[in-house]
Amino acid sequence: MATTISNQTPKSNPATANEPAKVAAREETKDDEIAVTWREEEPAHYILQIQSLPFLLEILSEPQVAFEAFEACGYKWSLILHREIENGHVYLSPYLRIMDIQHLDHNWKIDALINFFVYHQGMNRYITIQDGKVKRFSAEKVESGFSRLMLIDRLKLQENTCKFGVEVFVVNPEKEKGECCCSILDLHLEENPVTRLIHKFSNSSGLQSFEFRMGNSEWELQLYPKGVPEVKRKYLSIYLNLKNSEEVESGNKLHVQLKLRIKSNSPSNPGGGESKYDPTKPRRGNAWFSSSQRCWGFPYFMKLADLKQTPGLIDNDDLTVEAEFNSIYVIQDLSLNHTPPI
Repeated sequence: MATTISNQTPKSNPATANEPAKVAAREETKDDEIAVTWREEEPAHYILQIQSLPFLLEILSEPQVAFEAFEACGYKWSLILHREIENGHVYLSPYLRIMDIQHLDHNWKIDALINFFVYHQGMNRYITIQDGKVKRFSAEKVESGFSRLMLIDRLKLQENTCKFGVEVFVVNPEKEKGECCCSILDLHLEENPVTRLIHKFSNSSGLQSFEFRMGNSEWELQLYPKGVPEVKRKYLSIYLNLKNSEEVESGNKLHVQLKLRIKSNSPSNPGGGESKYDPTKPRRGNAWFSSSQRCWGFPYFMKLADLKQTPGLIDNDDLTVEAEFNSIYVIQDLSLNHTPPI
């Protein structure tokens, strides 16, 4: 569903929520828990397009604005944009509010995965913002999202039109309620974390790849010792490629939460010392895989200079890469699995 708001739209129109506005307790999400990725596909469930930046700033003169309700997974939702001020800086905080809760049971609880999107006109792609955590909605908590996610001043980099988007996937809903559902795959019997050793790393220049199974799917860990072309031989690049999956071949999507890191072989490694940047710290990933999107990763995973200068990362010209899977969710479109009546 798409909503377009222009300068001619009355200011009262964006706030179309049926319930009285509730100011939810702000969720503190650490920066290293948020995964920011790029994609070309539009958000599946909701797009908000505001025709001018000045009008967006006028709308955000209110502490919070609720936009037109949309339906996803059998429930109604509304995108909420909050304006928050801290230390003189004005931030944009996107939240998702569940609507029509008067129709739910007294002790209702709904768990969901949420993706927020901001369109970048220069790149002609969407910035995808997520933390991979399942959000719980209840009578006591009808909103969930990201507090102080983006400085409003940064939106001035956008030209005129501003576009935001939302995707929401309910975890294990009743099938008659939803158009999609989410289930988690068992990872306990797999090799996890996946660890691979690269020999003679200094002489490696092309792609190094390793295949393995995880969550009933076949994966490939791709490592570029000199980086992909866009990083100009200054960074190590690591990607995860989905080779084969029955779930994806059936039209479903996979959401993967994992950590990637270069494993240190030195027990005396100081772990970054006083520097805020620690090359040995895992990079968190929240990735989506589908039939049309099978590869995801970090082109700028680590500076090659940091890799060579950090004790223990390269041992006798060997390098150890590790991928630890925290969860794999199957996002199922129930409309593809309806059994025709007899």
